[in-house]
Amino acid sequence: MGIVPAIQPESMKQSQGQVILHKQGLWSNARADVVRRRGLGRQVIDVVADHHLIFLNIRGAAKSGENYLDGRKVGFTPRPDGSLVYIPPGCRWSGWDEGDAEACYLMITVAREFFINLSTGRTGVGTLRPELGFRDLPIQCLSRHIAGELSNDDSMSDLIVEGHLSAIFGLLQRRSRTSGRASRGGLSPAVLKRVIERIDAHIDRPPSVRALAQEAGVTYEHFSRAFKQSQGSTPYGFYNQRRLGRASDLLRTTTMTVTEVAIACGYASGSHLSTRFRRETGFSPAEYRALWRG
Repeated sequence: MGIVPAIQPESMKQSQGQVILHKQGLWSNARADVVRRRGLGRQVIDVVADHHLIFLNIRGAAKSGENYLDGRKVGFTPRPDGSLVYIPPGCRWSGWDEGDAEACYLMITVAREFFINLSTGRTGVGTLRPELGFRDLPIQCLSRHIAGELSNDDSMSDLIVEGHLSAIFGLLQRRSRTSGRASRGGLSPAVLKRVIERIDAHIDRPPSVRALAQEAGVTYEHFSRAFKQSQGSTPYGFYNQRRLGRASDLLRTTTMTVTEVAIACGYASGSHLSTRFRRETGFSPAEYRALWRG
């Protein structure tokens, strides 16, 4: 029997917008809702539930606003297509946002007991942290795959959804180990922002780690250690995440060929991108494009 969430997806963001589509799926431990709205203005957010909430922004960007978690103001991060929000049980997300006039999002509500049962007997499993407007390509793909199960009504759907959810919670747990970590020994927020902007501006031809260290005004050795302390990955690993993310954006939003996307993102060839993409997501670029547009 499917769970009933404490909130309805249409009321998650209150505005004058009109709901033009609402599809719903129910499984043993989860519910998924795809909601499309148009005529949006400022949307007021007030979300708290007894369950885990995962939001995937399918179409329509939130470009400005204010965010609060349990009454504490946190920095606003724009939420473009493909971005995610995770809210753990009992946490309150409030504030407002403004952006595109038409938007579509996926809301996945997961029973609190699902993660408890998943964690039982496993060492090293801790509390999951709320996170707003983050990018994680594997979680994005798994969430989109759950949305695809809305069109299936067979006995296997429940098992498939539980498998995707298990993977999502494993990835969220991994993220929680690095997000919110102490910044002592890491780069200052201003320096880190400048370094990331340089990486993003040269995604097709990355600057060397020594050039990034020079940008940060520190030695190569100190930069490598401090960057990993701040981001949870090496500079090269972080660059690979960013260019894979850029490739996924181009696959979703353009008609560029896989080879064109690969070259634009610094891969040697379409097959190079395909290998890296499948290793990270389990999908080829063509399968990812079809999954997103399906």
